[in-house]
Amino acid sequence: MRKIILSLLITSISFVSFSQSKNVQNAYNAFRQEKDNVKTNISEAKYFIDLAHQHESTSNDPKMWNYRAKIYKEIITNHSELDENAVFEATEAHIRCLDRDKKGRIVVRKWTREEEVLNGLVNCGINLFNSGLVDYNNQNFANAIKKWNEIFRIIPLDKDNLLKRQNIVADVLYKNMYLASVPLEDEKSQIEYLQKSIDLNTNDPEIYNYMSLVYLKKEEFQKALNYIQQGLEKFPSEINLINQEIDLLMKMGSSSEDIIKKLTDAIDIDNSNEILYIIRSQMFKEIGKINEAESDLLEALDINSESITANNQLAGYYIDLYNELNDEYKEYRGSSSSKINSYKKELVTLQKKALPYLVKYVELNQEQTEKGESNYDIVSLDALAQIYYNLDMIEENKKIRDLINKIREN
Repeated sequence: MRKIILSLLITSISFVSFSQSKNVQNAYNAFRQEKDNVKTNISEAKYFIDLAHQHESTSNDPKMWNYRAKIYKEIITNHSELDENAVFEATEAHIRCLDRDKKGRIVVRKWTREEEVLNGLVNCGINLFNSGLVDYNNQNFANAIKKWNEIFRIIPLDKDNLLKRQNIVADVLYKNMYLASVPLEDEKSQIEYLQKSIDLNTNDPEIYNYMSLVYLKKEEFQKALNYIQQGLEKFPSEINLINQEIDLLMKMGSSSEDIIKKLTDAIDIDNSNEILYIIRSQMFKEIGKINEAESDLLEALDINSESITANNQLAGYYIDLYNELNDEYKEYRGSSSSKINSYKKELVTLQKKALPYLVKYVELNQEQTEKGESNYDIVSLDALAQIYYNLDMIEENKKIRDLINKIREN
């Protein structure tokens, strides 16, 4: 009686194994069906290979992995509508196809050459990368990160560096994963991805800038500065790192002299950046070097005559000098007509110097306001109207006063 039961049990197990093996063959038979080189029954192939994959008797069968790799590669290439996450299944299947036997040979060698498996795996990597970009652009940031992270399973198996030739490398992946984690506000992951890139001795200076920005947001200024300076050790001429170092030094209250030195070094590297001159002008003004401040603002406008900041600051520079001299003139108690005339002449000169820069600033400010990027600067309009009045430019004064009244009415 016991022998009969045992025999029946063996028969039952054999039948189940045979049934699941039949699913593997059915999957391949469906996969082979095509017309004009187009697979015509890929949905059925997927159905049967999924059944075989799910059952313990065939879930580790090399033949199943072999066909599953081919079927899912076809899905991600031509039938993505069948499974939006098919690329993960395709990747897993190709990796399992590279399992080795005791002699070190790939287990699917009876059906597929190793080179073909590796090429299929590289195609999975390219698909993961490109579809991750699509996810990122569609603001599906978590899925983009998941896809890019999956590529790290493929890179060690890419013997011919085919992914590297496509610039799908660790540096790029970590950078992309960082960028995708920013809108997710996942600071822990941001630091992890950037640090891994730095540990790989990245050749991308922006990585150090990004890390600095993470710590700046956390208001950990010293750490932010440390990463910038670490980046500058490797990329001493990288202007973005230099600019960020200057910004951090200013936030941390470094002396104007130290910042001027940093700015001067930066200008030596990039003398076409008007912002550097504008900032150095402010520093010069703080330590009383007004001639150097004026010179830097003029240099900034030589580089970019449309700079709203430089025009505003240079106009303000001459107006400040005018106000100081005017106060001195009002307090003058002497009777020397030549001294009085000298005051008046210099006051007129300073207003005439300020005028073109103030006019330009007002125009630029008005353009920004009309685009909705700013608001009218009433203080500057008042200053312009006053200069027009002082210089007997009556029509210009009236035009500005009418504009001011119109703005205030609204």
